[in-house]
Amino acid sequence: MAAELIRDFIASVDRDPDRVAVHDLTSGRKTSRGEILAAAAQAARRLDATVPEDGVVMLHGPSGAGYWAGLLAILGSGRRMLPIGIETTARDRATLHDAHRVDAVIETDASVGWAESPATVHLQVMDGIGIPRGNDAGVLARGSSGSLLLRSSGTTGRPAVALRTGAALDRVSETLLRVIELVDDDEVLATLPMQHAYGIEHGVLAPMRAGASVRFRPGFDLAGGVEALANGVTVFPGVPVTLEAAAREGRLDSRLRLAYSAGSSLPEVVREAFAEAWGCPTGNLYGATELGTITYGIGGLDAAVAGVSIRVAAVVDEDGGEVPVVTAEGSGELVVRSDAMFAGYLAARDAEVDPGRRLEGHFRTGDLGRVHAEGRVEITGRAKIQFDVGGLKVNPTEVEEVLAAHPAIREVAVIPLPLTATVTRVRAVVVVDCSGDPERESLIRRELGALAARDLAPHQRPRVIDFVDSLPRTLTGKLLRGRLIELVGRSADI
Repeated sequence: MAAELIRDFIASVDRDPDRVAVHDLTSGRKTSRGEILAAAAQAARRLDATVPEDGVVMLHGPSGAGYWAGLLAILGSGRRMLPIGIETTARDRATLHDAHRVDAVIETDASVGWAESPATVHLQVMDGIGIPRGNDAGVLARGSSGSLLLRSSGTTGRPAVALRTGAALDRVSETLLRVIELVDDDEVLATLPMQHAYGIEHGVLAPMRAGASVRFRPGFDLAGGVEALANGVTVFPGVPVTLEAAAREGRLDSRLRLAYSAGSSLPEVVREAFAEAWGCPTGNLYGATELGTITYGIGGLDAAVAGVSIRVAAVVDEDGGEVPVVTAEGSGELVVRSDAMFAGYLAARDAEVDPGRRLEGHFRTGDLGRVHAEGRVEITGRAKIQFDVGGLKVNPTEVEEVLAAHPAIREVAVIPLPLTATVTRVRAVVVVDCSGDPERESLIRRELGALAARDLAPHQRPRVIDFVDSLPRTLTGKLLRGRLIELVGRSADI
């Protein structure tokens, strides 16, 4: 139950209410633990006055102190939280709002609010906060009933919405405190959006429960990111591309004690370069929205964390009727059971919860890997078609659906465009009417760019658009993505 997470945060407020909980490095604003608790309690009282006890509340806006306060208010009052970032398109916001019949919207920052929100209850979480009163914590005592709706990239089709119970959130945060050894005195640099699984677990749940402080900046740039790391930060959860960038300008005299990467495997050359530049160990973490943290290790020695069972399913022709054999060791698709496992996917408020693809009680990750006899786990590839861009997942099907709306597009396929060992962008390959006309193709590129800017998040937008006569397919019409990648090649003029 999320009651443990909230209880531990309130205890940290009791110890030192004036200590900074969130420092926004962009604005310079510092918000104390006591201020966050006061804002959360005030918002929870307003929810109690306007929203049913089983209501769904959308938390909208950028990450930061308002996000912490809003999360505490929604979960602590026993309601269901649906976090949506400002980079989410208007279409997606409206679709999620309608599907889950959102009862209220809480804004984390009034300056970038959702002006067209159809919700009848619209709150600004950081408005008019004061000093927390002695009984404020009581209004947040219903965390055992709270739950989280978190968007998952999904293995096929459009992204799904994963339902995570309060109990699962407590297990997630407890695991992270144990493996990362996060404590009250730690300063965490959070650069990933807090509405994504990695961002919320490492930039909110774990620091909140440990009583640690977070320094938040949206994204990692070399100058500002290195300055933050060099000035008091002790823990840095990143992705391969941010660790690669930070390794270019290390500071051996910093307080940084640990950096780790998730999203995709950290190349050994990056791990070694970062450790040499900053003088601290560098870890690798493998997790999933549906499961929380799965494996963690320093120096490439990754193993399952406590509370997680990893098995291997043979890769077979399931369309032909073959059934995967599950074993404790070997190579194949990784299937995982976790004490932090999600309840299932929830497409709409009154829909039946879909447990997802499972084998022998284990969730099918869609990732390929190898489990060794001594427990070491390697990730070797992906059985699914999605790929990582800056630590965020891109589902080709979702991007293709948007681009296919252009009237000139006959076929479209989206594939990864690897620029370096850690940097990947989006590449679209299209078949159009009247191909071969440079002026026509230039116009279509501009129009597709405008379409992507309107309906896709920044990390989903194609950096390169190629024109071909046809897409490689099987006799039954299935797209051969691997063959397409070979055909267009790795190089591109961007």
